[in-house]
Amino acid sequence: MKAAASPLNENQRIAALHEYDLLDSLPDKDYDDITRIAADICGMPISLISLIDKDRQWFKSRVGMEASETPRDIAFCAHAILQPDELFMVRDTTLDDRFADNPLVTGDLNINFYAGVPLVTEGGNALGTLCVIDSKPNDLSKEQKETLKALARQVVAYFELRKQSKMLNAQKIQLQQINEDLSRFAYVVAHDIKSPCSSLAMSVVYLKDAYGQLFDAQGLQLLDMMESTSMSAIKMVDGILEHTRVVNSADTDKETFSFGSIYNELSNLLTLPASFRFDASNTALELRTSKYALLQVLLNLCTNAIKYNDKENGTILITATQNDSQYKFSVQDNGPGIAPAHQARIFDLFSTLGTTDRFNNKGTGIGLSTVKRLIEKMDGTISIDSLTGKGNTFNFTFSK
Repeated sequence: MKAAASPLNENQRIAALHEYDLLDSLPDKDYDDITRIAADICGMPISLISLIDKDRQWFKSRVGMEASETPRDIAFCAHAILQPDELFMVRDTTLDDRFADNPLVTGDLNINFYAGVPLVTEGGNALGTLCVIDSKPNDLSKEQKETLKALARQVVAYFELRKQSKMLNAQKIQLQQINEDLSRFAYVVAHDIKSPCSSLAMSVVYLKDAYGQLFDAQGLQLLDMMESTSMSAIKMVDGILEHTRVVNSADTDKETFSFGSIYNELSNLLTLPASFRFDASNTALELRTSKYALLQVLLNLCTNAIKYNDKENGTILITATQNDSQYKFSVQDNGPGIAPAHQARIFDLFSTLGTTDRFNNKGTGIGLSTVKRLIEKMDGTISIDSLTGKGNTFNFTFSK
């Protein structure tokens, strides 16, 4: 018996094998289907997908063999990977000096015929083979050889998909960690900024109450500016903290509820001016999605529709419909609308239009960004239809 030599790129090949994370993995129906097809087409009792490790060959899939692995030094597949561009075939092992006294030939398995196609990755590494085995001398037709090669290419395609999936999962975990780190950073920074801003605001109020009579008009004006600036900073910090909390802690678990129940909750949460009308359509529609996320989105959009409405008699209408894959919602108001030039950036974090609301407060540019992030967590999208002077309609979707 002659053990196979190691390929010239052995270290690179072994490293690649471990990158694919295939060794000792659980059975997989996709691979088992291929070995079964290979055995049937070639008319062989045994078919294997083998992987050649440092000291063993391990079978990712096997038909007609009980053992899950063998030592590498007796493996036929260890010879096959030395010719990565060719089908390796031994028609009668008893007549081949390399295998005549091999335990796999002389033992219970009684291998008399072997044909294997190397499984060569995109990086040029032969990780193992797709092979068929018989207990008597045999041969393959041209068609059988071509089919075996085609099946081997399919095995490699599954290898590549597995590797890509593993890489994507690793990237996803890394991105989640980065997002968590950024969220913690934003929370700590915002909290540390809020404390001195609050102290400054309280100090200004104290100065005005206790020593206001000692300041001239210009001094009082400066104190008012300090108070306004510190309160704006506190409002911005609160917005950042709320954005971080809502986006990263949002409960996206699905539950069943009616659109009418959301409308009722909004009616209780919103502070509507007496001259405003708030209504909903299709309230009987049954939804199965995240009630928390939907309520947060609608509450934000409706609150904006109240704050920025310049009409004496304001109206807000929310609607819901569905198709096979999505729920579709809209929030329509009769406010001042948004000019087309500004519509593309209103969902950007910290982006504001520089206008004040009906209470003479400026926005922070955080609310609509939070809305967009929540909708994206629900695999949805949001857009705006707006007519200057006549109002806005925000349209968004949640996937089912």
